[in-house]
Amino acid sequence: MIVLCSKSPRRIDILKNLGLSFQICPAEINEESMINESPLEYLERISKSKCLVGKNIFSSLHSLNISDYIFIASDTIVVLDNKILHKPINQDDAEDILSNVSGRVHSVHSSVVLSKNEKIYYDFDTTVIQAKDWNLKEIREYIALFKPFDKAGAYGIQDANSPVLSYEGSYSNVLGFPIRKFYQYIDVWN
Repeated sequence: MIVLCSKSPRRIDILKNLGLSFQICPAEINEESMINESPLEYLERISKSKCLVGKNIFSSLHSLNISDYIFIASDTIVVLDNKILHKPINQDDAEDILSNVSGRVHSVHSSVVLSKNEKIYYDFDTTVIQAKDWNLKEIREYIALFKPFDKAGAYGIQDANSPVLSYEGSYSNVLGFPIRKFYQYIDVWN
């Protein structure tokens, strides 16, 4: 049995579309960056923490043998100039984030963590994004229509008229789950 340690609607949809049966046990953790932590160090620490916290919550709520379970966690970060562009906290923040990526190349990194018994497996994928060169009016129209406040980098690649001009790499990675990396660990979850 699989337990997804996330409440992300996009991750839930992706796993459902893969035909997997799973339970959901979201893990709320402190997602603040540490001093001198690189974006990829942050991604690994946060992803593993979500998996371990979700596993602990699930095992404390259920009197089951959790050795029969595979716990999955994931996180997505958008990185520009070696800085993480987190989820926007309000309209002004979303405008600032989208103004910063406008017309520029940036990276989206999504991780996958799988934990079975005492073992933990971590991997991530990277997609390179070329953003459209948007003016403030276009940015505000996008925010008003799609309200991207729950999305890293303040946008969704799947949104009609998203700020993504082109990308190199995995589409599902930008959605928030690196499917091709997940399948590399098929022996763990299958």
